[in-house]
Order: sequence, then structure tokens, then C-alpha cells
Amino acid sequence: MGEIFLRLVAARRESRRPCDGGSRRPYVDSLIDLRVPDGDGGRRAVRDDELVLLVLEFRGAGAGTVAACLEWTLPHVVNDQEVQEKLSDEVQSAGGTVVSSSRSLIHGMPYLNAVVLESLRMHPTVPFIQRHVHADAAGFLGVGGTTSDLLMQVSVGAIGRYTKTWTDPDEFRPERFLPGGEAEDVGPLPGPKEIRMVPFGTGHRFCPGVGLAMMNIKCFLAALVHEFHWKPPTVGCAGVDVTELNTFVKGMKTPLSVRLTRRTLSS
Repeated sequence: MGEIFLRLVAARRESRRPCDGGSRRPYVDSLIDLRVPDGDGGRRAVRDDELVLLVLEFRGAGAGTVAACLEWTLPHVVNDQEVQEKLSDEVQSAGGTVVSSSRSLIHGMPYLNAVVLESLRMHPTVPFIQRHVHADAAGFLGVGGTTSDLLMQVSVGAIGRYTKTWTDPDEFRPERFLPGGEAEDVGPLPGPKEIRMVPFGTGHRFCPGVGLAMMNIKCFLAALVHEFHWKPPTVGCAGVDVTELNTFVKGMKTPLSVRLTRRTLSS
């Protein structure tokens, strides 16, 4: 995989042209031009091994997490047919997905937004986030007698299912994010008052791709529900198993299996 990436980067080095100030630059161009401290007071180009890791991280944190969120949302849409029909009705009333504008997806589909947020609350794609804690603040966390900084690992999933913050946290209930619900003011990033879910991190190290990720997830989910009716894998099946498997990106213990039938859409 690394060799493939490096060949593509080499080809880009040879073919790229100087960009004017107003152009958008490909991510690989930023990596080619990037200079990092060399340890001797100077700066050096990114090494090949570092470049491969950065590209892998970019691909995994982009496409991988979006796919994981969709994979977790669809089982709940299958297991709760009422949620699926409400979502389908909203998408169809907005004109479908191909002709819908991004503005419509953001502002015109509150239930779609609520379904995605509820999925992220229950199944954040990254199970844990790590943060450094300075030694002078360790006592605040109940860790005394330390003179060195600590590396703290935070369970993102536990925050989203904290019983003192959420009502029936193990139930998939998108309505909680609609006006009048307990989480109507909660979004993908924590607000200034309290932290109730952190699927994209928080503070100055939050995920910078949160806006793009939410848009991608909504577009894909809207298209999938608009075109197909999602049902359990076999007739009479109780539903899709939603047992979690914690890896680098939260996965399903039982791979997703469903039955699809194309919807007959009204004009």
C-alpha cells in the first residue's frame, strides 16, 4: 500500500504546476511542501514513511469514519421501521437526494440530522480519545503524588450513554434531538455549557472535518433511504445485531446483513 501511495505522490510532484493564491490545493500538495523541525534548529521535508502514515490517516479518518457511521445507522433504521418511514418521507418531501441542495440537507431535514446525531451518540466511530494532562492538574482528576504529565484515555461511547445525562441512553430515539427534546441544542460538537457527546472530539483538538463528515453522512443516508426499503436479513428475523466491537474505528461484531427492495416513489 505504501509503495502505491509513493508512486502516486511522485507522479504528482512531476505533474503539478504552481497554483495561484486563490486556488484550492490538493492535500498531497500540502504534504509535498510541508517542512517540519529537524531537531537541529532547521526544517526538513516530510520523509516517505511519514508521508504514507499521513495519507493513511487522512483516508481512514475521512472515508473510514463516514462508512462506519452509516454502517451503525442502518441497523437502527432496519430495526425501527417507523424511524425509517419518517426519514424516507422527509427526504422525499425535500425533493429526493439527487436534486436536493446541500442547504436543504442541512436546514431542511431536521429528522435526518436527528437520526445521524443519535447514531453518533450511541456509536461514536472512534471509541476513545487521548489527552495529555499536566502534572499540576492531575489532582483535579483524583490522581495525587505524581510529578509527571499523564496520558488520559477517555471513552467517547460512555459519555454518549451516561445515565445521568441521557434518558434511556441505550434506546435509539432520534426525537430527543428535535425541538422540545432533551437534546434539541446538542450538536456534533459540544456547546459552551456542557459536554454531553463528543463524536468529533472537543476543545482545540476537535476534528476539523466535522462539517464535511456530517454532510457526507447525511447525503449517503438520504440517498440510501430514498432509493431502498431496508429490512431484516430474513423474514421473521428479530432485527439486526448491534453488538459493538471496539477497534481503531468502532465496528460491528456481526457484519451488517439486510434485505433491500427498491422503493416505489410517488410523483
